[in-house]
Amino acid sequence: MKRFLSLALFACLISSCSKDDNDSLNQELASTVSVNIPDSLKTGQAYEFDVLFNKTTSCHYFSGFDVSKNENTIVVGVVNSYRSGNTNCNSAGNLRQTAKLNFVAEREDFYIFKFWQGKSSVGEDKFLTKEVPIIPSGN
Repeated sequence: MKRFLSLALFACLISSCSKDDNDSLNQELASTVSVNIPDSLKTGQAYEFDVLFNKTTSCHYFSGFDVSKNENTIVVGVVNSYRSGNTNCNSAGNLRQTAKLNFVAEREDFYIFKFWQGKSSVGEDKFLTKEVPIIPSGN
Protein backbone atom coordinates (compact mmCIF):
# COMPACT_ATOMS: atom_id res chain seq x y z
CA MET A 1 0.00 0.00 0.00
CA LYS A 2 3.00 2.28 0.47
CA ARG A 3 3.54 2.14 -3.31
CA PHE A 4 -0.04 3.32 -3.90
CA LEU A 5 0.50 6.27 -1.58
CA SER A 6 3.79 7.12 -3.26
CA LEU A 7 2.05 6.97 -6.66
CA ALA A 8 -0.59 9.42 -5.43
CA LEU A 9 2.10 11.73 -4.05
CA PHE A 10 4.00 11.49 -7.34
CA ALA A 11 0.84 12.40 -9.28
CA CYS A 12 0.31 15.45 -7.05
CA LEU A 13 3.93 16.48 -7.51
CA ILE A 14 3.67 16.24 -11.30
CA SER A 15 0.46 18.25 -11.40
CA SER A 16 1.83 20.93 -9.05
CA CYS A 17 4.92 21.43 -11.23
CA SER A 18 2.94 22.03 -14.40
CA LYS A 19 3.44 25.38 -16.14
CA ASP A 20 -0.17 25.41 -17.33
CA ASP A 21 -2.65 24.40 -14.65
CA ASN A 22 -5.30 23.93 -17.35
CA ASP A 23 -3.40 21.07 -18.98
CA SER A 24 -1.47 19.14 -16.35
CA LEU A 25 -0.58 15.45 -16.64
CA ASN A 26 -2.28 13.38 -13.95
CA GLN A 27 -2.17 9.73 -12.98
CA GLU A 28 -4.64 7.52 -11.18
CA LEU A 29 -5.22 3.85 -10.50
CA ALA A 30 -7.73 2.07 -12.73
CA SER A 31 -9.92 -0.74 -11.43
CA THR A 32 -9.01 -4.25 -12.54
CA VAL A 33 -11.90 -6.23 -14.03
CA SER A 34 -10.19 -9.58 -14.66
CA VAL A 35 -6.78 -11.19 -15.07
CA ASN A 36 -5.75 -14.13 -17.25
CA ILE A 37 -3.29 -16.11 -15.09
CA PRO A 38 -2.50 -19.81 -15.61
CA ASP A 39 -3.63 -22.28 -12.93
CA SER A 40 0.04 -22.96 -12.14
CA LEU A 41 3.43 -21.46 -12.98
CA LYS A 42 6.88 -22.99 -13.52
CA THR A 43 9.95 -21.72 -11.71
CA GLY A 44 12.20 -19.66 -13.99
CA GLN A 45 9.62 -19.30 -16.77
CA ALA A 46 8.45 -15.93 -18.14
CA TYR A 47 4.73 -15.18 -18.48
CA GLU A 48 2.48 -12.46 -19.88
CA PHE A 49 -0.75 -11.90 -17.94
CA ASP A 50 -3.62 -10.14 -19.71
CA VAL A 51 -5.08 -7.57 -17.29
CA LEU A 52 -8.49 -6.13 -18.22
CA PHE A 53 -9.24 -2.78 -16.56
CA ASN A 54 -11.73 0.11 -16.67
CA LYS A 55 -10.65 3.54 -17.86
CA THR A 56 -12.45 6.50 -16.29
CA THR A 57 -12.87 8.33 -19.62
CA SER A 58 -11.83 7.99 -23.25
CA CYS A 59 -8.99 10.45 -22.53
CA HIS A 60 -7.35 8.11 -20.00
CA TYR A 61 -4.58 5.87 -21.28
CA PHE A 62 -2.53 3.04 -19.85
CA SER A 63 0.84 4.21 -18.53
CA GLY A 64 2.12 1.20 -16.58
CA PHE A 65 1.74 -0.98 -13.52
CA ASP A 66 2.44 -0.15 -9.89
CA VAL A 67 3.82 -3.41 -8.47
CA SER A 68 4.94 -4.16 -4.94
CA LYS A 69 6.27 -7.48 -3.67
CA ASN A 70 6.32 -8.80 -0.13
CA GLU A 71 7.59 -12.39 0.12
CA ASN A 72 5.16 -14.35 -2.07
CA THR A 73 2.44 -11.65 -2.25
CA ILE A 74 2.43 -9.37 -5.28
CA VAL A 75 0.14 -6.33 -5.28
CA VAL A 76 -0.59 -4.83 -8.70
CA GLY A 77 -2.29 -1.56 -9.62
CA VAL A 78 -3.02 -0.44 -13.18
CA VAL A 79 -1.87 3.16 -13.68
CA ASN A 80 -3.70 5.44 -16.12
CA SER A 81 -2.63 8.92 -17.20
CA TYR A 82 -4.70 11.81 -18.51
CA ARG A 83 -4.41 15.52 -19.22
CA SER A 84 -6.63 17.72 -17.05
CA GLY A 85 -7.16 20.21 -19.89
CA ASN A 86 -8.85 17.62 -22.12
CA THR A 87 -12.50 18.61 -22.43
CA ASN A 88 -13.58 16.19 -25.18
CA CYS A 89 -13.52 13.11 -22.93
CA ASN A 90 -16.32 10.56 -23.04
CA SER A 91 -17.23 8.67 -19.88
CA ALA A 92 -19.80 6.41 -21.53
CA GLY A 93 -19.46 3.35 -23.73
CA ASN A 94 -16.87 0.61 -23.61
CA LEU A 95 -13.94 2.04 -21.65
CA ARG A 96 -12.28 -1.31 -20.94
CA GLN A 97 -8.75 -1.98 -22.07
CA THR A 98 -6.28 -4.84 -21.76
CA ALA A 99 -2.62 -4.48 -20.79
CA LYS A 100 0.04 -7.17 -20.56
CA LEU A 101 1.91 -7.70 -17.30
CA ASN A 102 5.26 -9.49 -17.71
CA PHE A 103 6.17 -11.84 -14.89
CA VAL A 104 8.94 -14.35 -14.16
CA ALA A 105 8.26 -17.00 -11.51
CA GLU A 106 11.20 -17.07 -9.11
CA ARG A 107 9.73 -18.90 -6.13
CA GLU A 108 9.27 -22.62 -5.67
CA ASP A 109 6.06 -22.70 -3.61
CA PHE A 110 3.24 -20.29 -4.60
CA TYR A 111 2.33 -16.67 -5.33
CA ILE A 112 -0.62 -14.62 -4.14
CA PHE A 113 -1.50 -11.97 -6.73
CA LYS A 114 -3.66 -9.05 -5.57
CA PHE A 115 -4.96 -6.76 -8.34
CA TRP A 116 -6.44 -3.45 -7.16
CA GLN A 117 -10.17 -3.12 -7.98
CA GLY A 118 -11.02 0.16 -6.31
CA LYS A 119 -12.38 1.27 -2.95
CA SER A 120 -15.27 -0.16 -0.97
CA SER A 121 -18.15 2.01 0.25
CA VAL A 122 -16.19 2.58 3.50
CA GLY A 123 -12.99 3.56 1.68
CA GLU A 124 -11.06 0.29 1.99
CA ASP A 125 -9.05 -1.06 -0.92
CA LYS A 126 -10.61 -4.02 -2.75
CA PHE A 127 -8.53 -6.62 -4.59
CA LEU A 128 -9.02 -9.41 -7.11
CA THR A 129 -6.93 -12.13 -5.42
CA LYS A 130 -5.49 -15.22 -7.09
CA GLU A 131 -3.27 -17.82 -5.44
CA VAL A 132 -1.14 -19.71 -7.95
CA PRO A 133 1.01 -22.77 -7.11
CA ILE A 134 4.50 -23.17 -8.58
CA ILE A 135 5.61 -26.31 -10.37
CA PRO A 136 9.38 -26.99 -10.20
CA SER A 137 10.94 -26.42 -13.64
CA GLY A 138 12.12 -30.07 -13.84
CA ASN A 139 8.52 -31.39 -13.97
